[in-house]
Amino acid sequence: MNSATEEVRASFTFYASDTKALRRLTLALRDRGLDLQRTDVFRLLLEVTPEVEMMAHATLRLREEAKAPSSNETVDERFTVRLQRGWLKKLDRVVDDLARKDVDVERTFVARALVHAEHDVPQLARQAAKFIAVHPDRRFREKPAK
Repeated sequence: MNSATEEVRASFTFYASDTKALRRLTLALRDRGLDLQRTDVFRLLLEVTPEVEMMAHATLRLREEAKAPSSNETVDERFTVRLQRGWLKKLDRVVDDLARKDVDVERTFVARALVHAEHDVPQLARQAAKFIAVHPDRRFREKPAK
């Protein structure tokens, strides 16, 4: 298997607002007839979002959080998902590019910003249909033991 497509487990710290944003996006896609779990939606966002857009979303999220009053939001969950190494490297390149611009964020922040971004749901639904065909749900692609 290509090292970029090899799947590894990755965890992200999610606050309640992150979990809620991902749930809303998942439900919006389900309302369009797609059988997706939130892990599928998260993986989809990492696959289809170009790095330059990820940088923009992270920058906008930083700006938004700087304007907001200090929040005492606590960690809601440790969101763990299987991701291709290439997607993690994509996140890391975005973090590195932002660091070159003196913007210090972590991989989790970029992922959280992506979840909160404004998405064109009809377009994302079209991309999701293609994504599911290429990356079927792990539960269904494994053959049951005889």
